Amino acid sequence: MRKVILSLFVLGAMLSSCSNGTEVEATDAENVELVETAETVEYSTVKEGSKLDWRATHFGGVGERFGIISLKSASFLVNNGELTNADVLVDMLSLSVDSFSEEEAEDKENLTGHLLSNDFFKTDTFPTARFELTSIESSTGDWNSTLTGNLTILDVSKSITFNANVTISDSEVMMVSEKFILDRTDWGLTYHVEGSEGVPLDYIISNDLEFTINVTIEK
Repeated sequence: MRKVILSLFVLGAMLSSCSNGTEVEATDAENVELVETAETVEYSTVKEGSKLDWRATHFGGVGERFGIISLKSASFLVNNGELTNADVLVDMLSLSVDSFSEEEAEDKENLTGHLLSNDFFKTDTFPTARFELTSIESSTGDWNSTLTGNLTILDVSKSITFNANVTISDSEVMMVSEKFILDRTDWGLTYHVEGSEGVPLDYIISNDLEFTINVTIEK
C-alpha cells in the first residue's frame, strides 16, 4: 500500500511539472503612482465576458478543478496612448466551478460553497480581490507587455509580474495574459496545503493556482 501511495504522489508531481503556465514569484507590494493629467483617458466599463480563468489540482495534477471569476469594476488610465494605471476589483462571489458534469450538480454546488467559505476565500468578509498596476514595460515575442502590480487576496497584498498582450483603441483597452501560476500560501490560503500533517494524500490540494486574464474595459 505504501508503494501505491508513493506512486500516486510521484504521478502527481510529474503531472504538475508538465504545466505550461509561468510560475510567478510574489514579493512585497509596491507603491502605486497615479498618472493623471487633463489629457488622461479613463476606461471604466467592464465589457460582458471579461473574466479570470482559474485552475487548481489535487496532489499536483490529479483531480483538476477549474472555472471563472468575473470582474466587479475596473478603471484603466491611458496617457499618450499608453496604459499607465489599472485598478481592478474582482468579484469573488462570482467564482464558478466548471469542471463537473450535469450529473454532478451536487458536487459542483458543494465545492463552490467550500471555496467561498472561511476555509478558502472567506467571501463573507472579503467579497472582492484587487489588482493595481504599478508598472508596465514593452516586450517582444508572444506578449507585447510585461505587467507588474499588487494583487490583494483576503487582506494580503503582494506584487506579481506576468506577461500579456495589451491592445488600446479609442473605445476600449483589451488585456489577455499568459497562463501564470501563483503559490496560494503567499496570500494565506493554507487549507490542505502540500505537506499537511494528518491529511490523506488524495485530499491534499496543490499550492499552485493558475490564472489567465481575458478582459476588455470600455469607456
